[in-house]
Amino acid sequence: MPKGQMIRVRLSDASTLELPENEVVQVVTEGPGEKAQEGWVRINPDEKPALYGRVAKMRAVALAQGQQLVTYRGVFAIESARRG
Repeated sequence: MPKGQMIRVRLSDASTLELPENEVVQVVTEGPGEKAQEGWVRINPDEKPALYGRVAKMRAVALAQGQQLVTYRGVFAIESARRG
């Protein structure tokens, strides 16, 4: 079975992630903000102050610069996303 392409994502904290192109990730489509609005969820469950936003799931291959990616370490802006 052929190995799928990997996507190298550089985040705003200068860290990088390598994700399979078909990996499903969460991105913030509205927000984040400190007050919940209709349709928004808490995106940092263990941290204070609470941050809320509208979240969508997408494949890693669709990630682009400027989007905000939800990771286990928090929410980070994407500086670049390229096939690697």
